[in-house]
Amino acid sequence: MAELNLEYIAQLHGSIVQTICEVSADRQGETPPGEPKTLYIGSAEVCQTLTMLLAEFLESTPGLETPGDIRRLTETIASKLRAGILDIRRRRAETGGEPLPTVIINSN
Repeated sequence: MAELNLEYIAQLHGSIVQTICEVSADRQGETPPGEPKTLYIGSAEVCQTLTMLLAEFLESTPGLETPGDIRRLTETIASKLRAGILDIRRRRAETGGEPLPTVIINSN
Protein backbone atom coordinates (compact mmCIF):
# COMPACT_ATOMS: atom_id res chain seq x y z
CA MET A 1 0.00 0.00 0.00
CA ALA A 2 1.24 3.48 -0.84
CA GLU A 3 2.35 5.81 1.92
CA LEU A 4 -0.53 7.99 3.14
CA ASN A 5 -0.21 11.75 2.68
CA LEU A 6 -0.60 13.01 6.27
CA GLU A 7 -0.76 16.67 5.23
CA TYR A 8 -3.68 15.89 2.90
CA ILE A 9 -5.38 13.90 5.66
CA ALA A 10 -5.02 16.84 8.08
CA GLN A 11 -6.47 19.24 5.48
CA LEU A 12 -9.44 16.95 4.80
CA HIS A 13 -10.05 16.44 8.53
CA GLY A 14 -9.99 20.17 9.24
CA SER A 15 -12.29 20.95 6.33
CA ILE A 16 -14.80 18.27 7.30
CA VAL A 17 -14.93 19.43 10.94
CA GLN A 18 -15.24 23.07 9.84
CA THR A 19 -18.11 22.22 7.48
CA ILE A 20 -19.93 20.22 10.16
CA CYS A 21 -19.65 23.18 12.54
CA GLU A 22 -20.74 25.72 9.91
CA VAL A 23 -23.78 23.71 8.81
CA SER A 24 -24.74 23.06 12.43
CA ALA A 25 -24.41 26.76 13.31
CA ASP A 26 -26.49 27.79 10.28
CA ARG A 27 -29.26 25.35 11.26
CA GLN A 28 -29.15 26.50 14.87
CA GLY A 29 -29.42 30.20 14.14
CA GLU A 30 -28.39 33.09 16.34
CA THR A 31 -28.00 32.68 20.09
CA PRO A 32 -30.28 35.12 21.93
CA PRO A 33 -28.41 37.84 23.85
CA GLY A 34 -27.53 36.84 27.39
CA GLU A 35 -27.62 33.10 26.69
CA PRO A 36 -24.41 31.06 26.64
CA LYS A 37 -23.14 30.39 23.13
CA THR A 38 -23.29 26.64 22.58
CA LEU A 39 -22.93 24.91 19.25
CA TYR A 40 -25.28 21.96 18.97
CA ILE A 41 -24.04 19.28 16.60
CA GLY A 42 -26.26 16.33 15.76
CA SER A 43 -23.78 13.55 16.45
CA ALA A 44 -26.14 10.81 15.23
CA GLU A 45 -26.69 12.71 11.98
CA VAL A 46 -22.97 13.42 11.59
CA CYS A 47 -22.10 9.74 12.10
CA GLN A 48 -24.81 8.67 9.64
CA THR A 49 -23.52 11.17 7.07
CA LEU A 50 -19.91 10.05 7.48
CA THR A 51 -20.97 6.40 7.18
CA MET A 52 -22.84 7.17 3.95
CA LEU A 53 -19.85 9.10 2.61
CA LEU A 54 -17.48 6.27 3.50
CA ALA A 55 -19.72 3.76 1.70
CA GLU A 56 -19.85 6.02 -1.37
CA PHE A 57 -16.06 6.25 -1.57
CA LEU A 58 -15.44 2.56 -0.79
CA GLU A 59 -18.06 1.23 -3.20
CA SER A 60 -15.71 1.74 -6.15
CA THR A 61 -12.75 -0.01 -4.48
CA PRO A 62 -11.24 -2.57 -6.87
CA GLY A 63 -11.72 -6.16 -5.71
CA LEU A 64 -14.82 -5.38 -3.68
CA GLU A 65 -17.11 -7.81 -5.47
CA THR A 66 -18.54 -10.32 -3.00
CA PRO A 67 -20.16 -10.07 0.44
CA GLY A 68 -16.97 -11.65 1.80
CA ASP A 69 -14.86 -8.89 0.24
CA ILE A 70 -17.11 -6.28 1.82
CA ARG A 71 -17.00 -8.06 5.20
CA ARG A 72 -13.18 -8.14 5.20
CA LEU A 73 -13.04 -4.45 4.32
CA THR A 74 -15.54 -3.47 7.01
CA GLU A 75 -13.66 -5.56 9.60
CA THR A 76 -10.48 -3.63 8.72
CA ILE A 77 -12.33 -0.32 9.06
CA ALA A 78 -13.86 -1.42 12.38
CA SER A 79 -10.40 -2.33 13.67
CA LYS A 80 -9.03 1.10 12.69
CA LEU A 81 -12.02 2.80 14.32
CA ARG A 82 -11.52 0.88 17.59
CA ALA A 83 -7.79 1.69 17.55
CA GLY A 84 -8.56 5.38 16.94
CA ILE A 85 -11.00 5.55 19.85
CA LEU A 86 -8.52 3.83 22.18
CA ASP A 87 -5.73 6.20 21.04
CA ILE A 88 -7.90 9.26 21.71
CA ARG A 89 -8.80 7.93 25.18
CA ARG A 90 -5.13 7.18 25.91
CA ARG A 91 -4.09 10.71 24.91
CA ARG A 92 -6.88 12.19 27.04
CA ALA A 93 -5.74 10.17 30.05
CA GLU A 94 -2.14 11.34 29.52
CA THR A 95 -3.06 15.01 29.12
CA GLY A 96 -5.99 15.23 31.54
CA GLY A 97 -8.29 16.21 28.68
CA GLU A 98 -12.03 15.76 28.77
CA PRO A 99 -14.29 14.37 26.07
CA LEU A 100 -16.58 16.81 24.30
CA PRO A 101 -19.67 17.60 26.36
CA THR A 102 -22.34 15.50 24.72
CA VAL A 103 -26.04 15.05 25.24
CA ILE A 104 -27.52 12.09 23.40
CA ILE A 105 -30.84 13.12 21.85
CA ASN A 106 -31.06 10.58 19.06
CA SER A 107 -28.77 7.59 19.52
CA ASN A 108 -27.27 6.14 16.38
